[in-house]
Amino acid sequence: MMKNDIFRKNIYLLGMFLSCFFCFNYTHAQSNVDEDAELYLNKCMLSYFEPKNYYSIKSVGDCSSIHPDFHQGAFFITLINKENQIRIAISMIDYPKPTNKINKYLIANVDMNHFSEKAVAAQIDTTLSKMMDIEALHLKKMNADRGIIYNIKVDGKYLGIYPRCKKIEVYKDNTARVELLFFYKENQENQVRDEIEKTWGMLRFK
Repeated sequence: MMKNDIFRKNIYLLGMFLSCFFCFNYTHAQSNVDEDAELYLNKCMLSYFEPKNYYSIKSVGDCSSIHPDFHQGAFFITLINKENQIRIAISMIDYPKPTNKINKYLIANVDMNHFSEKAVAAQIDTTLSKMMDIEALHLKKMNADRGIIYNIKVDGKYLGIYPRCKKIEVYKDNTARVELLFFYKENQENQVRDEIEKTWGMLRFK
C-alpha cells in the first residue's frame, strides 16, 4: 500500500515538473519578441513559439528594398537559422474592426480574406515557381482558413546576401493575415522546403 502511495506521489510530482517545464519554455519563446511584435501578435490573435535551431534578431523596418516593383509590409519578427543562415521574416496585418465609418467602408468594400491577384502578379517570380494553395493539413496546424505560397522577385540580393525568397500568405477570416518570407541562397532550394516544413505551426491563430 505504501509503495503504491509513493508511486502515485512520484507520478504526480513528475507531471507537475513537466507542466512547469513546458510552461517555462513556451513563455521563454514568447519573451524573445519585442513589444511591437507582441502587440501585433495580440492584435492578430496569434500565438508564437521560436522554432528550434533559430535565433531572433532585430527586424529591418523598411522592407521596400526587396524589389522596386512592390512594397513589402514591415517585419515584426526575424529569425536566422543557426546552421544554414536561412532567414525568416514575419509580417502581420490585423483587419479593421467596425468601430467607425472608414473601417465599416473598408470591411464592406475590400476583400481582405483572400489574396489580391494584382498584388501577387506584381511580386511573383514565375521563373522559379507558380503560386500554389497551402494544403488543408498545414492550414489546420495554424488554425487558418486559406493560404498561398510562391517565390517573389528579389532585386539582386536582399541585404547583399539572399537572391531568392519564398513567400507564404496565410489568412484567418475577418481577423488577420500573416506573411512569412523565407530568404535563401541559390543552392538552398531543397533546404528551404525542409525549413518551411520544420517551422510550420510556429504561428497559430487563436
